[in-house]
Amino acid sequence: MTAALGFIMLAIIVVLLISNKTSIIPVFGIIPILAALVLGYGLKDIQGFMNEGFQSVLNTIILFSFAVMFFSLLSDVGMFDVIVNRVMKYLGNNVLAVLYIACFVTMISHLDGSGATTALVTIPTMLPIFKKMKMRPVCIVFVMTLMSGAMNITPWCASMLRITSVTGLDAQVLWRYLAPVQAFAIVGGLLLMFPIAAMERKNGAGMTDEEFAELKASLTQPAKVTVSRPVLVFDMALTGFMIVGLLLGWFGTAIGFIVAFGLALIINYPNVKEQGAKIKQYGGPAINMVMTIIAIGVLVGVMNGTGMIEGMTGVILGVLPESLGRHLCFLVSLLVVPINTIIGSDNIYFALTPIMQSIVSAYGVADLALATSIVVPCALAAGITLIGPSPYLALGLADCTMGEHLKYSFKWIWLLAALCTVFAGIIGKIPM
Repeated sequence: MTAALGFIMLAIIVVLLISNKTSIIPVFGIIPILAALVLGYGLKDIQGFMNEGFQSVLNTIILFSFAVMFFSLLSDVGMFDVIVNRVMKYLGNNVLAVLYIACFVTMISHLDGSGATTALVTIPTMLPIFKKMKMRPVCIVFVMTLMSGAMNITPWCASMLRITSVTGLDAQVLWRYLAPVQAFAIVGGLLLMFPIAAMERKNGAGMTDEEFAELKASLTQPAKVTVSRPVLVFDMALTGFMIVGLLLGWFGTAIGFIVAFGLALIINYPNVKEQGAKIKQYGGPAINMVMTIIAIGVLVGVMNGTGMIEGMTGVILGVLPESLGRHLCFLVSLLVVPINTIIGSDNIYFALTPIMQSIVSAYGVADLALATSIVVPCALAAGITLIGPSPYLALGLADCTMGEHLKYSFKWIWLLAALCTVFAGIIGKIPM
């Protein structure tokens, strides 16, 4: 009964999310509670399950809140604009160089972990250049999708927050474990720009010398910065210290971003009233994800507390060939991109991952290996899902359709994700 209701509940959740009838917050916040009631649990019992679930996502909530506000502050004062403008001054009349500039802009703008922010920064910045170079608009959407996906495996990004919420892993520990795979994804994405450049040149991309001189002249305007030069230098140094410190394990992610945001807020906005206004301004983008993570806590807590995960795992283990169990992570990882395109990453993280976690643990597969097998291809494919909002924002800004995007981007993203899976298997991060 418990296992059957668990499968039914997940099926209902998937259908509701695919049909786009409601957002993830009420789905995860209400349906698990109703399922627990059907199983005969009282409200006090359910509250206890939820409390356990909330404890599992508390660190994730803290990390996301302060990381988003920290990077939002840096973007607000113009730090990212300065970096992007300086890089673009070295732009040459070369299709491949334009692609690499787009890669760099994407990677810089995605430091806040937000796909929407990345689209709003990258596409308006790069689309006029792409058009002057006679490159197809869908190409910038592809570049942004690919490189933001490779960057979306840092501890404060949505993909890592989701997978760690479900598995209970520490985001920083997981990042350090899969760092070689992320590096491979970034390098692989940069190398893919060679065939993409050739493809665009074949399609007629390129500018005349006169057109290129006009473009260079438009880049001489200084970036808009709202703070003094010493403060801007402090912001850049603080950001560099944070990234290096997180990578080398000098401090935890939560304490790092809490302190970094506090310092940045005081230095950039010394006035107390202005600090309060900025906290309200930057807290807005974080609240939706915080509520989503809390709803995840409800789902995880109820499924664990009622025994759904255990029962469903028993059913699947009963039909799963023993020889396949240890290789399940590798095989599923190869198929995550098309699955993600159809049903979205939330269903993979919150429906598939908990069941797989229990299954593969029976064969001695560590949670770190499972998380790597899911999060890397899911992050790369985040921008080609049919049911996520961020891809459509990017497509709207570039005036492209999802059909054009999938036709142009899908094969390249799936190829890179598959190569990352194979690389992870070769170096022992995922059992092959």
